Amino acid sequence: EPQAVAPTVPRAERAPTTGPWPTGVAAHTLAEANAWAEFRGRPNDVVVVYTQRSSWDAIVNPWIARSRSTFSDFPGVLVISQPLFPESGPEKGNLADCAAGKYDRYWREFGRWLVSKGRGDSFVRLGWEFNGGWFAWNALSQPDLWVQCFRNASSAIKSTSPEVRIDWNINAHGPAPAFPLYPGDEYVDVIGIDTYDQYPPSLTYEDFDRQCQAAEGLCQVIDFARRHNKLFSVPEWGVVGRTDTKAGRVGQAGGDNPIYMEKMYQVFQRNADILAYEAYFNSSEPGNVHSSLLNPVENPRAAAVYQRLW
Repeated sequence: EPQAVAPTVPRAERAPTTGPWPTGVAAHTLAEANAWAEFRGRPNDVVVVYTQRSSWDAIVNPWIARSRSTFSDFPGVLVISQPLFPESGPEKGNLADCAAGKYDRYWREFGRWLVSKGRGDSFVRLGWEFNGGWFAWNALSQPDLWVQCFRNASSAIKSTSPEVRIDWNINAHGPAPAFPLYPGDEYVDVIGIDTYDQYPPSLTYEDFDRQCQAAEGLCQVIDFARRHNKLFSVPEWGVVGRTDTKAGRVGQAGGDNPIYMEKMYQVFQRNADILAYEAYFNSSEPGNVHSSLLNPVENPRAAAVYQRLW
């Protein structure tokens, strides 16, 4: 269990919101984000976006604000999901070079890009879900190098974009422990968790409470954030309409589960004072979690609860 520590860095600010807490959606286009806002009857405070991962140019000069058809006109705050290095192609990176500081110049360039686009206050999810084995930047085999890599990237971005908010973003319940890889308060502004209704699913209210309080579940992350005087975030969350096999484990999906929606709302409401933002992951992509509540409506009961509560 993570140990309590004295806070050393002032707490960052939440995303601006007109509601009880900042909320939004993960989206690939502004049209998707706008459709979500219309569906639930309130604007998106944040949109979680993803850069391409094939080259440094794609990472430090991302597509997300290049035209009005993307997110250049989005009035809220961007949450930018960034790999720690390119995961494919001739510029494919590695943790050793990152830990040695060989990529710092790229991250300084990214910080300058944020400022030049008026996005210096963005949240940046550096190397998200690092405690799982599905991304090239995972920490499973070289945890010490991963920590130094994260520190280097965080420091470099902040050196040219001082208002940026760095999100240290774990995957709920592992599969590998994440808290021992906490880089330190000076490198982290937000402690994030991606959590879905699986591994295990919450088929009853009691099930939800057990998994929330279990090792590196949502409730533990909130407690960890409070001990470190940090905000917490939930950049990706959702029901799981079908089994997601990308983690290579036997699936445990909660399906179209209104109980899960109700309990997530309660957790957000109870901890709104330190909730930086939360964003629903609305996806119907093959092989993924089939969490979609809109376009298409794959989970109608969960969609009805979300629409009513949000």
